[in-house]
Amino acid sequence: MPSRIYSQADIADELFTKQFEYNTLSDFQRKIFDDFVLEELPQGIPVATTLNEKFGTRNKMRLAEALCFRNQKGDFENAMVIMRWVFSMQNTDLANERYGGFKGAVNDKTYDDNMREFIGTDLITIYEKFKNKFSAVFKKEIETCLILTAKGDIKRNVNPDYNNIAIMSSFMQDYVGAKFNMPGMQAAGLQKARKIYANFQKYNTLCEYNSPTYYGVDFTGLAMWRELSVSPQFKEMGKVLEKELWLDLSQFYNANLQNICGPYLRSYGMDMKKYTAIAGVWIAAAVDDPRIATVPAKEGPHNESNFIVCVFDLGISMPKKALEQFKHFTAPCFLSRTTSNYYEGDRLKKVTAYIQSKWMMGGLWGNRKVSHILRTATMHWRSYGNDIGWLMVPGEGKTNVVVDEKQMKIYLADTSAKTFEIMVYANAKLPENFKEDRWNMDPMQINVTTTMH
Repeated sequence: MPSRIYSQADIADELFTKQFEYNTLSDFQRKIFDDFVLEELPQGIPVATTLNEKFGTRNKMRLAEALCFRNQKGDFENAMVIMRWVFSMQNTDLANERYGGFKGAVNDKTYDDNMREFIGTDLITIYEKFKNKFSAVFKKEIETCLILTAKGDIKRNVNPDYNNIAIMSSFMQDYVGAKFNMPGMQAAGLQKARKIYANFQKYNTLCEYNSPTYYGVDFTGLAMWRELSVSPQFKEMGKVLEKELWLDLSQFYNANLQNICGPYLRSYGMDMKKYTAIAGVWIAAAVDDPRIATVPAKEGPHNESNFIVCVFDLGISMPKKALEQFKHFTAPCFLSRTTSNYYEGDRLKKVTAYIQSKWMMGGLWGNRKVSHILRTATMHWRSYGNDIGWLMVPGEGKTNVVVDEKQMKIYLADTSAKTFEIMVYANAKLPENFKEDRWNMDPMQINVTTTMH
């Protein structure tokens, strides 16, 4: 059981909580939701014509959930068509090691293991919240798919360190095991949840640390623990994890720059105002103000706006202190964290960050994993035209980085390396603005000292 349990009085006093219905969404919230639905199901187009190779299976299941939530004329009928199409993408061959998985798209030749958790948990949300809208025959189809998905998930047995998938996996095992009389499965889910919780308790951090995208999946999974899990211990652990994760993330958030300070152990971009990070979707729904929202005005690359459906179906439970951090910059701060991480390199990774009103920077020490979605060092600043300039050292496994209030220090971690990359997005003329000892990235000025030649 968790060592920190919040009483109902604590929750009422400390948390901002909100449940949603489609007809009471704000104009801004509804726009994010409707834009996703229209992207997947253009107005006036029969739903069956959108079930083809151009669309992903996960997004289609999320569309089915959105239609159930919206509940307008024809929505449940369309949701059933979509869900049966998704069911047809499932591997039902029990002799296959990937049984219970789903194709990510129609033309995929293999099954995506992670689709079990994404599609399975969406299906649980639909089943739990809307099953009375479906016939007994269709409910049985959902149950058959859920049981097969969960059995495949048990066989896969994803590591608790793989946070975003493990959080969903443990929840699915708890729910399906309890609802369909499989106590062994339910016990396995609770065991995995306890390991996730214990790992967090060591350093108050997750292994996939400080990820604008994967934190959003974590919040979605933890909201399922809070709202839909069967075991009381799940609910209690979920309350602690959800609250503590929001508090930690909010400390790294700069409301003036509308971005999370790095480093990022997993990220798909550098400016949350230009790509749709899933944590940004949660933040946008909570602050409910397009002027300070962390989602692009137009759909950017790596669009994950479909997660707005989960936010509205599961509701928000966020510390009021964190919500204020997402709305207003408070004061400069230096942050230091340790995270127990399975990536190649030191088991314990060190994160340092310094956040000022108009700029911020962060560094990661101890990583040797090479990954295109890892950012070992980051810097952001307010540029002209309300733009965000940034500097980034990619995850090449070559560098260790530490920052303090005055400087960013980059060290070669790989003694055989002769070079490493620094990527910059800035209001600068190349190459004259980049001198050996000074980089002029208006309005940001950086003094450079190096022993490399």
